[in-house]
Amino acid sequence: MSHAQSLHTLAAQAEALRDQLSRTARDYEQFEFNVTGVHQCMNRIQKCVRMVGNDRKAALSQRDTRKVMAELEDAVTEMAELLNLDK
Repeated sequence: MSHAQSLHTLAAQAEALRDQLSRTARDYEQFEFNVTGVHQCMNRIQKCVRMVGNDRKAALSQRDTRKVMAELEDAVTEMAELLNLDK
């Protein structure tokens, strides 16, 4: 193999590595976005659970209970999407 061929091969490998690093960076950005979203969902769920489960507070009205349960369902659905559990 000539030096020119070696350099061409090396250049092609460097290009492939650059492309893979770029893809990995994009994947990691998506991962960070998903982790942030999961934390936000967890906070929403914790807030809802505290509202429903706090015996020291007056009992929630039926309407408020339905709102809290809807918020819980939305947060769980969003978390499942972020974690790609629907696939």
